[in-house]
Amino acid sequence: MGDHERRDEQFLATLDIVREAGDPQWWLYLGRCHLCGQHWLVAQEERIYDEHLLARLAPSQTNDIRTIGHWPDIFTTYEAVLTVARQLSHPGFFMEAMADPLFCTVEDLRRERPEISGEEMARLLGVSQGHMRKLLAKTASRPVEHRLKRLLSWLGVG
Repeated sequence: MGDHERRDEQFLATLDIVREAGDPQWWLYLGRCHLCGQHWLVAQEERIYDEHLLARLAPSQTNDIRTIGHWPDIFTTYEAVLTVARQLSHPGFFMEAMADPLFCTVEDLRRERPEISGEEMARLLGVSQGHMRKLLAKTASRPVEHRLKRLLSWLGVG
């Protein structure tokens, strides 16, 4: 989404949040257009691509979310969100090569799928292999206190 006419902002202004997926899927929510009643699955990717990804939902999918908390398979992992965003958009440019959003994303991707390769993460983040090697090295050397603070925040404790 996003254009110079701000159509994305106009559209998003029509959506009411019906239900948030919550942790660990902090990016995902069910929205309903207050103009037409259509329900949308919304993935808000704000770290790398700064995009809202949308999927129109069938009434049965909306009902499953509302009644039993069963979310459609699309956008259920942060890796899936980044994969779609990478196909449809361009990553932002970070003035600081070791910006915190890059670290947080690397940590989240590794938490979701520990065996993910540096090459896969570089592609998802839109960075070079060399940049990713530096991020991985720096991520591994980050103080334990910082990683603990991130984990507590992720768990909603800190």
